[in-house]
Amino acid sequence: MQIHDAIRLMADTCAQRHLSINTRKTYIHWLRRYGQFLTGKPISHQTTEQKIEAYLTTLAKTGVSASTQNQAFNALLFFYREVLKQSLFNIDALRAKRPVLLRSCPSSSEVRQLLASVADMHGYPTRLIVHLLYACGLRVTEPLNLRVKDIDLVHARLHIYQAKGNKGRIVPFPSCLTAALSRQLEIAKALAAADRASSIPVATPGLLAKKFPYAAQHQRWAWVFPAHTTCRHPDTGEIVRWRCHEANVQRAVREAARRNQLDGITPHHLRHAFATHSLREGASVRDLQVILGHNCLETTMRYLHTEADRLTSPLREFVSIPDYFSESLSRRRLNI
Repeated sequence: MQIHDAIRLMADTCAQRHLSINTRKTYIHWLRRYGQFLTGKPISHQTTEQKIEAYLTTLAKTGVSASTQNQAFNALLFFYREVLKQSLFNIDALRAKRPVLLRSCPSSSEVRQLLASVADMHGYPTRLIVHLLYACGLRVTEPLNLRVKDIDLVHARLHIYQAKGNKGRIVPFPSCLTAALSRQLEIAKALAAADRASSIPVATPGLLAKKFPYAAQHQRWAWVFPAHTTCRHPDTGEIVRWRCHEANVQRAVREAARRNQLDGITPHHLRHAFATHSLREGASVRDLQVILGHNCLETTMRYLHTEADRLTSPLREFVSIPDYFSESLSRRRLNI
């Protein structure tokens, strides 16, 4: 099979399965790289499993992270199992080691600094979006995917649909954001009315537009944070209204962090900060699991550092502490 035919079949299958656009791009990217790897190699005698093993081993030897290698592996599994309907057996490749990482997050004072200085970006209300990330523990795309119908101002709740793993959940938001969200809803509804008058539909999920043609023009399905311009739908080719791109939020956080000398903070760090700070203030781990949308309680438990909190250093028992910075030593260190 030629690589362009394989990519076309992959794209069609991803669309039929209603996978997200980012997932489609990722799968096609790895399939293309896999095809380039196989080009010109004497592999006619190899099984499919051996081809995948050779490719994953090559990736591991180049120093990629474990998550990158797993991403490539999942893309190839999807291609063979879901696109070609071909069964795969054991794949014994050299696997990149997954390091044991600690979940790090900025302190409360650092978050306050960042939130106080984050600015709107390119005419988008990125300041409000960034505040939502920390206030509700959201992933960067989750507030951007909100529709008008998903915001319950009366009960101060957000309805999150089609999140990671295609799961939904309900998340409360603090009352201090009610006025800003109410104002943003007015802006979104006004743009939706203008689009309806111009016959510009909003991009709707899955097959909703076919089942309910009115939905693409209905105000309840309008984006809360719509894009300034229209674009062509990647599946239908129709001109539609899309949402604000996450790159605007990422850039707003990056610039605010740089201004406050907090380089390295990303929007996802605010989700970690929400979880860590909530637990420190006495939040239930089970409640937090539901709010964050974790399948497994162990994932939420990683935000607890009970062992580190309980352990005390034996150095505290010393009667006297030596002078680590004596005058003679300080002079020697400074070459005086």
